[in-house]
Amino acid sequence: MNVRAAKVGVWFYMLFTLASFVTTIIFYISTTGMGTIAIAGLPLWMAYTVFSVIKSIADLIGPQQRVANFTRMLDRWEDAFESRGKALLLLFFMTMAVGAIKLAVPVILVQF
Repeated sequence: MNVRAAKVGVWFYMLFTLASFVTTIIFYISTTGMGTIAIAGLPLWMAYTVFSVIKSIADLIGPQQRVANFTRMLDRWEDAFESRGKALLLLFFMTMAVGAIKLAVPVILVQF
């Protein structure tokens, strides 16, 4: 029942990760006078985001393990809240929160 919502969640997770990757590349190329933490941290963050995007794409094409995980999570939330709407609202909030954190990491790394 929650498979479609789970797929949308996985797509948004992947898009936020891709946006974080692009932001990291832009900061790495355009920022001058970066500190040691930024010089070491930005490439590590880029590697993580590339891995995560590739894994998300492979998951959407292949066995869809992440979609299954999102679906099970939504089912548990739906049981806990006794409302599908509340479970979907929580999925939306959690996806936006994780996306905001993913976009904030490169900004924070550039500051150091």
